[in-house]
Amino acid sequence: QGNEDYFKLDLTSAWYFPGFFKGHVIEAGGRVGFADSVSGGDVPFYDRYYLGGLYSMRGYKFRNVAPRDPNYQSTLYPNMANEPIGGDSYWFGSVEYSLPIFEKDGGVSLRFALFYDIGAVASSSYTISSDYDDDVGAGIRLNIPHLGPLRLDYGIPITHDKYNSSGGQFQFGVGYERPF
Repeated sequence: QGNEDYFKLDLTSAWYFPGFFKGHVIEAGGRVGFADSVSGGDVPFYDRYYLGGLYSMRGYKFRNVAPRDPNYQSTLYPNMANEPIGGDSYWFGSVEYSLPIFEKDGGVSLRFALFYDIGAVASSSYTISSDYDDDVGAGIRLNIPHLGPLRLDYGIPITHDKYNSSGGQFQFGVGYERPF
C-alpha cells in the first residue's frame, strides 16, 4: 500500500511517411509529459521523467538526461558526477529516415537508418525547458524470420550538459518501432 498522491499526464504521437524512393520510410514522433503531486509533496524519483537510451535519446546512456541532485556525494566514486534524479516534466522528438539494403518477402531483411533526437527534462511540473540535449546517429534494422526484428543504433550527442560526454553510445534492442 502506497501513500504517494501524484498524477502523470503523457501525450504521444508517431507518424510514418513514404521516403524519397520506393521502400524508404520517414518516421517522426514525439512525447510530452507532466507529473505533479496532488498533496503538495514530491513525485517519487522512480516515477519521474528521464531521457536517454534506445527508446529516447540514443546518443546518451540510459536515463542519463535529467536534472541532477546537487547534494550527491559518493564516497565510493568521488569523481562521479551528480546523480540524475529525474524531472516532473519533459519533451522529446525524433526523426528517422530508413532505407532498404536487402529485403525478401517473408525472409531476411536489412535496413539502414539515420536519425536525429532532441529533448529536455525539467525539474518542475508544467515546465517546457529550453535547455535541450540532442543527438544524431545511424543504425541497422535486421529482421530474421522466427527470431524477429533487431536494431542496433549508434548515436552521437550534439548539444549536451556537463554531465554527459560528446562520445557516442551504442544501443541494441528488439523491434522496428520505437514506442514513442
